[in-house]
Amino acid sequence: MMNEASKSLPDAIPTTDTVDAAKRERDPHCGPVSEVAWSADAEARKRGRVEIFNATRPDGRDKWTMDIRQYDLMREHILCMIDGFAGDDGTIRLSEVVTAAQDQFGTHELFPKGRVRNYCTFTKVDMEARCEIERVPGKSPQRIRRWVND
Repeated sequence: MMNEASKSLPDAIPTTDTVDAAKRERDPHCGPVSEVAWSADAEARKRGRVEIFNATRPDGRDKWTMDIRQYDLMREHILCMIDGFAGDDGTIRLSEVVTAAQDQFGTHELFPKGRVRNYCTFTKVDMEARCEIERVPGKSPQRIRRWVND
């Protein structure tokens, strides 16, 4: 039986042991992260939080958590923006995603101080480390797309 905390965990969790980094050049912000990070996330989810991952940090963790409702809302927003507004190449400018988040959720009850931009950016970094989305290497301004597994 799946509990609330495990609903957004992927079936096959990518870790540093399971992804062959030599297959493709990736931005350093892309995952995978260590089992330590995934364990910390499982514990955080039991408390209604999400451990924020960052593939450039030791063990892939920023060592802070976000409310799971805020995270889920931002995660869904990012994926919807990619799916709905990406160009023919499957990418979208990060600035478009962040601006849309601020416009749409700036007065949302989950963000009482209206600082949605930071939550969107932190969630994006986390999703990169979880191998859900990726930065397009060498693009400026920054562009993101769904993770391409090859």
